[in-house]
Amino acid sequence: MPEEKIKLVLANPWLFPAPTPHFGFTSLAAYIREKKKNIEISIVEGLDIAEEIIRKNPDIVGFTSNTFSYNRVVDLAKKIRGKINSHFLIGGVHITAMPESLDPIFELGTLGEGENTFLKLLELFEEKGDFLKEELAKISGLVFFSENGMTNTGPAEIIEDIDSLPYAARDLVPMNEVYLKDQFNLFGTKRTATTMTSRGCPYKCRFCGSPVQWGRVRFHSPEYVVGEIEHLVEKYNIDGIMFWDDLFIAPEDRILEIAELVKSKGLHKKIVFTGFARANLINEAVCQALSEMNVKRLIFGFESGSEKILDYLKRSSVTIADNRRAVTLCRKYGITTSSGFIVGTPGETVEDLKMTYDFMKKYPLDNTQIYILTPYPGTEIWKEALEKNLISENINYDDLLVQLKPPTLLDFFRKGKPDILKERVFLNPEYQNNREYEKIIFKLTKLAYWQNLKFYLKRFPWEINLVFRIIKKKVKDILLSNG
Repeated sequence: MPEEKIKLVLANPWLFPAPTPHFGFTSLAAYIREKKKNIEISIVEGLDIAEEIIRKNPDIVGFTSNTFSYNRVVDLAKKIRGKINSHFLIGGVHITAMPESLDPIFELGTLGEGENTFLKLLELFEEKGDFLKEELAKISGLVFFSENGMTNTGPAEIIEDIDSLPYAARDLVPMNEVYLKDQFNLFGTKRTATTMTSRGCPYKCRFCGSPVQWGRVRFHSPEYVVGEIEHLVEKYNIDGIMFWDDLFIAPEDRILEIAELVKSKGLHKKIVFTGFARANLINEAVCQALSEMNVKRLIFGFESGSEKILDYLKRSSVTIADNRRAVTLCRKYGITTSSGFIVGTPGETVEDLKMTYDFMKKYPLDNTQIYILTPYPGTEIWKEALEKNLISENINYDDLLVQLKPPTLLDFFRKGKPDILKERVFLNPEYQNNREYEKIIFKLTKLAYWQNLKFYLKRFPWEINLVFRIIKKKVKDILLSNG
């Protein structure tokens, strides 16, 4: 008689329709599937996934959450708790950064990179049929409740050679039906997939939580990266790839090798590439290689036009001159540039904001977002904000929204301008009610609006069928999000 399989559901409730499958889950599922043959794995993603989880009636439900969605995930777990007899686990960046926030609805939380930890948990469950506390204490990377309160078993064991990992289990998510369907792409592509060529980032920006989740940075080899690109082309007939890692252009010799390998296999004629970059790593050789590889868009974090503020946010690892050079070189090689700019940094003055505005005017980007500096658990900003009593540890996570609301067309004609900072976590209290400060932030959002609109109108593929599909999908998404 065949051995009964352990049923595992990996659950990712959306706050809004997601454009890509959850990388952590597809990677975890591929790893577990390779190591354990008696596990039946399902990935469940969506706006309302309670009924699907209940219907599957799994032995184990593994939830994931960032800080902003944590309350929603807790509510989902409580909603289905009485309807299935499953073990509830949670992982992701929030519980890694704030293990002390583990809600009792979950038996345990997994901290950091999850593959090795989760494999040991499944082996324990397979052997004992339960997650025994005395056995959990032997596994690193866990937090759980015990007789003595909360137990934290320390940092998770990371995978040194990430080339040893199988390609993500995209077959467990609806790639063709959801993620590759009716896409709105600005470079003529119709089917863009995402992948990661590394884990972590070598830099320690004050506002970034990447080091908390991934630990030490590790890179896939050029051969692994290009092998996965070929896999995506063959299996999903894609014509675009978004490199989703924090910094895909590092180190320089690796990205140059990737570019050469892409060209040698003719993939630069089939695929449009986009990804995240860093201004201090951009030079003539890198830009030329990326252009020849058919990279059409790079996304930077320029953050500020003020050297003082940039030094603070990025720990003096990049300069305004680096940012200027990055824009100039990308323009030279036909690579569009996108960036975010941060407002509300402690110590930021009206003059600092004006420098950011001047930078945006003098070096117009193809796409810009304006963000307010927001403290997330695990970041240096979070620690500083706690020390200065600007936030408390029991803050409502729903308030941690980083992106400023883009202005509508009507906002440009209102006599009373919108209150940009209303009901926002604000870490620069000296300018909390300074109207001139807010006025410049509004000017930044307006400038970004017009620059973005100009770019979209220039790049938008005016194909009637594509336009119709996009509008239809957007209407459907709005109806779903409104319940």
